Amino acid sequence: MYDCAGCGRRRRDGLFFGSGKEAKWWCSGCQNAGQKKLISSLDDRSKGVLTRDADGVDWPYGPNVYVQMRAGLLDWADTYDLKSGSTGCSSGLHWLDKGRCAKRECHDRPGFYDHTTTWASRTTGRPVLIFNQPYRHVDTADIWGLISECPSLRAEVGPESWYGSGTFGVYIWNDGNRADAGRPPR
Repeated sequence: MYDCAGCGRRRRDGLFFGSGKEAKWWCSGCQNAGQKKLISSLDDRSKGVLTRDADGVDWPYGPNVYVQMRAGLLDWADTYDLKSGSTGCSSGLHWLDKGRCAKRECHDRPGFYDHTTTWASRTTGRPVLIFNQPYRHVDTADIWGLISECPSLRAEVGPESWYGSGTFGVYIWNDGNRADAGRPPR
């Protein structure tokens, strides 16, 4: 529950608009027409990228309450031709490598797994990415040690992150499942 910037009441239904410490919570009753239009346009853009349920778009943690993160996530997903993926595997590595995992606890979740999401190619439908957004920089060697048994996987670390808040982007790719598999890695 947050205090609404409009009515001042503690409310559960609403979203943060703006960025960083300047972001303000607006309850659904106090959101102006422009804010409601922005929410609706982001929900529309999410079709084919994120799953939906009876309550609407299944936004991951962060974008579920921050409008700016929603826009960042959708721009990022467009850049890489991604849609949300799903696996019951705790690390997601077998899902990413083989497209499935028979065990729920096949690998421990490494310490850098934070704000973890799994992604498939919109074009091929196959698993292409496990994306983590930890608050600390991760040594690529640590990731390579984790994926060493999966020769089809590749790792990279960068500052890019739609979560923001000082997080880093930790990418574990299966380039062979991407639509642009014939091109060299980015």
